[in-house]
Amino acid sequence: MNHIHTILIILCCVITSTASSSSNTDYLASANDLLSTKKIEQWRNDIDFMQQQLEQHHIHLHHTIKADAFNKEIMKIKQQLPLLTETNLIIALMRLVKQVGDGHTQFAYWGGKHHRFPLVFRIFDNELRLIGIAEKHQHLLGATLVAIDDIPIEKARELIIPILQGVENIHSEKQRLSETITVAEVLHGLKITKTLQQANFTLKLPTGEEHQLSLKSLSVQQFQQQTMASLTPSGPEHFIQHKLSTEGIDLHFSKNGQIAYLDFRRYPTFSKMESFAKDLIDLLRKQETREVIIDLRNNGGGDFFVGLHLAWALILVDNLNWRDGMYVLIDRKTFSAAMSNAAQYRQLLNARLVGEPTGANPVGYQDAGTFSLPHSNWTVLYSKRLYRFQDSVSAGVEPDIKIELDWNAYRAGKDNQLDWVLNDIRARHQINSH
Repeated sequence: MNHIHTILIILCCVITSTASSSSNTDYLASANDLLSTKKIEQWRNDIDFMQQQLEQHHIHLHHTIKADAFNKEIMKIKQQLPLLTETNLIIALMRLVKQVGDGHTQFAYWGGKHHRFPLVFRIFDNELRLIGIAEKHQHLLGATLVAIDDIPIEKARELIIPILQGVENIHSEKQRLSETITVAEVLHGLKITKTLQQANFTLKLPTGEEHQLSLKSLSVQQFQQQTMASLTPSGPEHFIQHKLSTEGIDLHFSKNGQIAYLDFRRYPTFSKMESFAKDLIDLLRKQETREVIIDLRNNGGGDFFVGLHLAWALILVDNLNWRDGMYVLIDRKTFSAAMSNAAQYRQLLNARLVGEPTGANPVGYQDAGTFSLPHSNWTVLYSKRLYRFQDSVSAGVEPDIKIELDWNAYRAGKDNQLDWVLNDIRARHQINSH
């Protein structure tokens, strides 16, 4: 494809690349080159188009950055085009759009090629811990990222944070940083790595020993074909997955059927949720289920009206424990519609929110519209609505029970947040789920 190349990846929203190995090599080489005269003119037109569309469609484009400052930044980028490579330009546009100041306005990552190094990180206690890697390197799981191409991780973070997309608070900033720090175009565009094709990652093992790992960047297709080893909690212990599960939602029950656990990772279509909800009502009534746990920790958003249909279904089940209410697990990855539903479930389901604050703010600009740039075909997102899911402004929806994900438990395959919920249920009702 001739599209300008994508540079971000959010793991719950990956687009499959169909590039051949030869076109992949051509791309990696050409991205190092200065823009051609033709490309410069096309990009000038695209940038003008982007500005016009944002001004026309964003609900309040200048709620954070004033119009004069925004226009000045655009003019500066256009003047610098003859001096930029594609990765330089991508970084400049990400930095510009980040200054709009809401997580649903993004210089987006869909529709083109991007490359990443086959590593997955999560921030624990402000350290980037390795939680996913190719199986042949699985002995490095749990290591801390120290440097990339000899650039200390502290410096790399300082460079990356100002260009992160989809950030509304410190919590989503942590999530986006861990997702973006392995994207080859970002690292090269910020001059953290020397090339797009390869980088050296310095990892500190629990023993204190440092290990340097040289890795090649992979296309999305290549990355998806990797067999990865990971540190991932296994889910609720002694629960059984039910066949009623639907797209994006896995349903589990304790052995006696008294506790239902809904792993709500993605939003299905409304029709699929309707079908699922209808069957769920019958099943919860038949099993005389008392407790419901809804896990939104890996949910980056969708259509919150779909999530409200799940609440509607649960409200129709009289045998649930309505006096004490449901449990909803949330964390930094809980974004957009998932954040909205978490706040709504607190009201509609008498739910207690457990975990960490959400990555999206309960009062702010949301509901993304999109448009494509005419020449480069990049997708740009913009916010269309202002929502207020609580009376006060806060950095994320605060949980009723704040429990940080514990690193020692996580690396042992344990989920201390979910365990707290299960222990609370057993303590209150002496329900034996074994």
